[in-house]
Amino acid sequence: MLTALIIQKILSIPTVQLLVHVLKLSKELRELCGFKRVPHPSQFSRFKSIFLKDLENFFNNLVNLTEPICQAINPSISNILIADTTGFEPYVRENNPKFFDSLYRNIKKFSKSNPDFDAHSYACSKMPKFAHSNPDAKFSYINGHYCYSIKATILTNGLGIIQHISFYDDDSLNVNTAKSAAESKDLYDSKTLIPSLKEFFNLHPNFSYRYFLGDAGFDSFDNYKYLFSKLGIIPIIPINPRNSKNLPQPTFNSDGIPTCPRDPSLKMSYDGIVREKGRATRIKWLCPMSKKVRLNGKTTYILQCDNPCTSSKCGRIFYTTLDIDFRKNTFVPRNSKKWSKLYEKRPIIEKSISLLKSSIAVDSFKLINTRSIKADVFLGAITQHIGLIITAKLGTFEHPLSLKKLLA
Repeated sequence: MLTALIIQKILSIPTVQLLVHVLKLSKELRELCGFKRVPHPSQFSRFKSIFLKDLENFFNNLVNLTEPICQAINPSISNILIADTTGFEPYVRENNPKFFDSLYRNIKKFSKSNPDFDAHSYACSKMPKFAHSNPDAKFSYINGHYCYSIKATILTNGLGIIQHISFYDDDSLNVNTAKSAAESKDLYDSKTLIPSLKEFFNLHPNFSYRYFLGDAGFDSFDNYKYLFSKLGIIPIIPINPRNSKNLPQPTFNSDGIPTCPRDPSLKMSYDGIVREKGRATRIKWLCPMSKKVRLNGKTTYILQCDNPCTSSKCGRIFYTTLDIDFRKNTFVPRNSKKWSKLYEKRPIIEKSISLLKSSIAVDSFKLINTRSIKADVFLGAITQHIGLIITAKLGTFEHPLSLKKLLA
């Protein structure tokens, strides 16, 4: 049955029902799969659901098996690790464009009297946080559009060969507080990288990489620190403008205490230590012209500044980490020739993800069950590694990502 499912991925057959029809028409494929009688479609679905963990383990073993092949193809490019996030959309009612359009039209009726009212943003805020028929399909912003998807972080090497797939199912990751869809995606990217890397290197402790490539969504101090200090990998990540506020920056006095951006003689006030899950420990500093008081049982701030440097009611808040700033002081200077030459290899992961989605026919499959979707994703990655093994046997490394070109 596994052979039949791999054939399905090679030929990009979108549904199990169509695969069954193809097997019934082809005696050669039935013999290859070892079928005397073609199984019912429900048997394929049950197989994927029952053996999901085995498929994941099979994929992880193939990663170990194909690593020497990748090193033989190009050792310098194989020593580059690339990460990106994506989502797989199940066949749920909320992913039908008519679902959002209906809500949007109703809201527009009530917004005609107020020209300043942003009906589209309000409609997005009223969308359910997860799909009714599958709570694992969460409201997401992927590839420039809203959808309900099962999100994953994917790691590849510089050749585009998938090294790891991490489905992040932890409900403690809340990105709904983001001010925009793009910010929500960046929050997801920045917070899921470290857990994905920990999973990967626990499975493959002997793997090592020289560089890490990621888009601006991974621009987080904690990611730089973990990559460089813990793993010894040089991060190549562009600065995210959303993480660089256009505000005058505090300076530091001789004691290392930040001072007011407008008046360096005024020291900012120490406001405690901030410890958050998945982030470095930080010291919080408060505007010297702001006072923290308790009113009606609640903590509030009173700002007494004639020329504030921020529009915040509590004044400027500044954080300092307890480590070196790996984000600003990069090992390879940003926009240098070496940095640009390395970073231009990052799009290979987008091509790899596109080929993965093409192999499982993600645009036309009609799966709702989370386990079946995950099984299909791992089967697609397994198919890629099998193609790489065939490539090595034939000695043709021209198209290591495309099994169809190899078969042609």
